[in-house]
Amino acid sequence: MPGKQAQLGRATTDDPLQVDHQLYNQKYQVIDLANHGGRIRWKIENEGFNVQKNGGFNLEHAYTRDPVASKIFYFLLQIAHLLAQLIEKGSLFRQAFPAGVGSAKNLAFRLLEAWRNRPLSAAQIQEMLNIRRQIRFAPP
Repeated sequence: MPGKQAQLGRATTDDPLQVDHQLYNQKYQVIDLANHGGRIRWKIENEGFNVQKNGGFNLEHAYTRDPVASKIFYFLLQIAHLLAQLIEKGSLFRQAFPAGVGSAKNLAFRLLEAWRNRPLSAAQIQEMLNIRRQIRFAPP
């Protein structure tokens, strides 16, 4: 006569070693998946921090002793890094500079020089804003 477990659609066994083996395998599948995801996240965060420190963002410089100002500075630095990544990975940038521009410092310098040497009128800016564009991002 089938037991209550079989009626509920659950597998039944009288061998505790078989149940332990199934739980053991599930436990280590979850741990392996978590470790793999954790390593990938750590790698992404570590690379981002490395770029912020050595890629022209000058993260190591202490601009203030005020802890709130330090947090605000780091937050703005992260926004700048995010915008730099979006510009660098965007299809319009890759079309204009197929070989790239080097560091974030070079990118900022080129943008500054472009704004300084080629001022745009309000009509030119409005004309550019009226054009519909689609930007595609390069895979990592």
